[in-house]
Amino acid sequence: MRVFLSHSSRDAAVAEEICEQLEKNGMQCFIAPRDIRPGKEYAEEIINGIDESAAMILLMSQNANSSPHVLREVEHAVSSNTPILVYKMEEVSLSKSMEYFLMTHQWVSAKSREDYADIVAFARDLAEEKNGERNTAADSGDDTASKDKKFSAGQRAGIFATAVAAVLAIAVIAGFAMRKPAAQESAAEPVSVQTGDTVLFGSYLDQDIQWRVLHISEDETQAVLIAAHVLTMKAYDAAESGRYNYDGDRDYWTGKSEVDADLELQIRVRGNSDWSTSNLRAWLNADTEVVTYTGQPPVASAMAEKKNGYQNEAGFLWGFTQEERDAIVETELVTRGNALSETDSVITHDRVWLLSQEELAWFDQVGIRKFTTPTEAAVEQDQSYWYSLDLDTYGVECSSWWLREPVAEASSLCYLVDNGYTENVIRQENAGLEGFGVRPALTVDLRRVTFRGAESGE
Repeated sequence: MRVFLSHSSRDAAVAEEICEQLEKNGMQCFIAPRDIRPGKEYAEEIINGIDESAAMILLMSQNANSSPHVLREVEHAVSSNTPILVYKMEEVSLSKSMEYFLMTHQWVSAKSREDYADIVAFARDLAEEKNGERNTAADSGDDTASKDKKFSAGQRAGIFATAVAAVLAIAVIAGFAMRKPAAQESAAEPVSVQTGDTVLFGSYLDQDIQWRVLHISEDETQAVLIAAHVLTMKAYDAAESGRYNYDGDRDYWTGKSEVDADLELQIRVRGNSDWSTSNLRAWLNADTEVVTYTGQPPVASAMAEKKNGYQNEAGFLWGFTQEERDAIVETELVTRGNALSETDSVITHDRVWLLSQEELAWFDQVGIRKFTTPTEAAVEQDQSYWYSLDLDTYGVECSSWWLREPVAEASSLCYLVDNGYTENVIRQENAGLEGFGVRPALTVDLRRVTFRGAESGE
């Protein structure tokens, strides 16, 4: 007799322990990805695995509850009258769909000192029942008995209720599926990555880009990637006057001037810290050879040291293949406004973006350090030499990098992650300073993405 183990990939270690115990006790298990045959369609193998199993053991956790793949496995088991034992790993408030399918099935809870005896007993009882059915059919000569599953009166009542629920649920799911885009109907199994992994995706300056997996969605279909290194040195936004700290012939280079109090003048001579209108946002999201900018383009003369202009550089996504661009998910971002913003928060929809201070918490959650070095190509491209100066003078190997978040009290100041030279993690600088790093982030659809390489950890 074979048992299908349904679980979230994040609970793989527990699933493997249960598989080991069952197989030690003479049962066969189907567990992904171990039993997916090479070269076979993943979804088809899963369906066949359920159909060829006498029962399903569902490892219920928060991860499984939010996984659409686990839900599809449960739905198929219910529709084919496969008995399900739900192994509750933790307290979970079931989604409505999951509750719908599991309301009549048997549950057991994890124990503090777990030997999985309840799961083994369930499998043994089911095996004995199957053996009894086969013996009865052989004695009576009833050919149909060997084909049909036989259950006790209580089991039949439960299956009837579940079957009714399944029919209704399938009808609802079928109606929903008719409204989904064709690309989603044929969605593949998500790529298996973990937070902290390093992957190759896209290219910039003719080099493959290394990314770290910073965050994975609850349903495991999307991942937020952050560039493993600073990829380039650029100003956040150009001075609208076209000349940094100048308005016509008027010089605002003095340490204290009216610029500090005049918010409109700050933008004119030091750049705008509003993410939604920034040059950097326009460049990061462009996939064309020629980028169109609103307002003052990022010409070198509009930067603090007249270096690192990028108005003639192709958009960041120009070096990505069409397949890679299609795998990028447009993300809705909520960013705090600056002192001149009409609202406290600004909402944008971006394919490529910079992190906010709040999103830096992801680094701590997955154990990735915030400080990072620039690529060799970024250092070679940099005309400001700010990074090289810090490296040669102070031995600082890491580079500061822009966040998209503005300083609330000003209109030209932005936050950055510092270079680690002091104990400060965050610093503030004017948008028109061109010697600081760009470390892009993006969200990918794990069902559509193809990574050219992946490594666990750092």
